[in-house]
Amino acid sequence: MLHMRFDAHLALLALLLGSALCPAQAMTDVEKRVDTASAPHLALKAAGKPMLVHFVHSKDDHRGEILASGLADLKQKVAFCVEANRRLGRPVRAPREFPEQVVRANLFEYSAPNRRITYKVAYNVGMAEDCSLSEIESREASLSSLKGSCEIDLVRKTAHGVCDSKGHADAVRPPLAPGREQQEKTRAALEADPRLAKQMAVLRRLSANVPAGGAKRTIAGLECEVINAMASTSGCITRAGSFIPTVGLEGVSLQGHIGPLGTTAVEAKLDMGVDPAIFTPYANGGFTITAEPK
Repeated sequence: MLHMRFDAHLALLALLLGSALCPAQAMTDVEKRVDTASAPHLALKAAGKPMLVHFVHSKDDHRGEILASGLADLKQKVAFCVEANRRLGRPVRAPREFPEQVVRANLFEYSAPNRRITYKVAYNVGMAEDCSLSEIESREASLSSLKGSCEIDLVRKTAHGVCDSKGHADAVRPPLAPGREQQEKTRAALEADPRLAKQMAVLRRLSANVPAGGAKRTIAGLECEVINAMASTSGCITRAGSFIPTVGLEGVSLQGHIGPLGTTAVEAKLDMGVDPAIFTPYANGGFTITAEPK
């Protein structure tokens, strides 16, 4: 019994020392498959007349120590699991390697004037009861427009929501927001109305607390405007190209962060021709489609 307990402590010490002395990790096969995922439009055969979209490929771009702490936490859980399972006589399958990151994501966004679809290939890892790694690879897509949304699981082959045969091709395009000059004229008119004095005073105070946008950056070869909606939320939006998408946001996002979590574009192409089938991945057959209850 003493010998077994000593071996368990040695295993725990080895894992903890390994975490401290070897922080660099090699990608696992699943992690590598997610990280090198290719854009969905590349797999389409040119069957229909191409349509113009703005295309953005983004990858996870988390800030601070969130990835390092997540990996350290996973290693610690595995170490204690190994010790506990050996003490209790339970199965132990300690991993021979750890992933570089506990989460990964590839986003492929296709924006038309009246609709968007975003494909997401994601990776996350946890721990099973026998102390082995439980790696999960997900492949999903989300289609949205003023008609509603269609949530698609490309692995389970399910689609739920407003998932019509044309992929929202006939959706009404949301109108562009009024320009800055028009906004100022409208505000001036409202402020001139004595009946709205209190409300406009509150609006001015709220506006003063929101950091102004306007700064420019270049991401994936495109210039974008830095947007700071709140202290912990920021992004960079481009409105270049032959049209401005207006579904969800006005323009195309090249970067977005909420707290330490975020994504940044690694490739972006405006006015790119693609097969319209990119908006209907659930039309390939074999999908179970369910509609929102009325």
